[in-house]
Amino acid sequence: MRAIAIDDACGPWSTAAPSAMPSSAAWSLYQRSVVAVDILLPIMRDLSEHSWESVAFYVRLGDVRTCLYRVESKHPIRYTIREGDLLPLLVGSGGRVLAAFSGEAGEPYETIRRTCLAVGDRDPETAGVSAPVFGPGRVPLGALTLAGPSTHVDAAFLQRMKRPLLEAAARATRAFGEDASMLEKARLAAEALP
Repeated sequence: MRAIAIDDACGPWSTAAPSAMPSSAAWSLYQRSVVAVDILLPIMRDLSEHSWESVAFYVRLGDVRTCLYRVESKHPIRYTIREGDLLPLLVGSGGRVLAAFSGEAGEPYETIRRTCLAVGDRDPETAGVSAPVFGPGRVPLGALTLAGPSTHVDAAFLQRMKRPLLEAAARATRAFGEDASMLEKARLAAEALP
């Protein structure tokens, strides 16, 4: 099991093996990681059931991101990434959300902060949509990402999934103890789009 810790040098979360830390610090981190699992995995499972695609929760680690939690698609052909995999920060919708809510300037980050959504691909074979999850004090905790092969995750699918994704991100944000009104407003705006 991976423990989750606040680490200002690497963004809001970093991961480490509890055995590599002093025992009291390890126990505190372990307790926080259990809470994150208990909050995120049911929400991610619901979103995967609704969409039939894979759902991941990414956190920023310095200049990269890592997949902290993952729920696989039921499709035989699916986008696969493993928990713990490191990916580029500025490529893919999850990375762009993490960069936007970490203060990256310019476009597309201004739009992502305004809409609470990023749509994109990490490579030509996949597509995804991501939304931020916040903790107390509106600290960005990570990016909730719905992704799959571009053969069945097309523009129409991504548009249909914006509302359920934003609802899931709002649910997680409320469960972590933060007001989710920003995500709820983004959901209403996404519903108004054609």
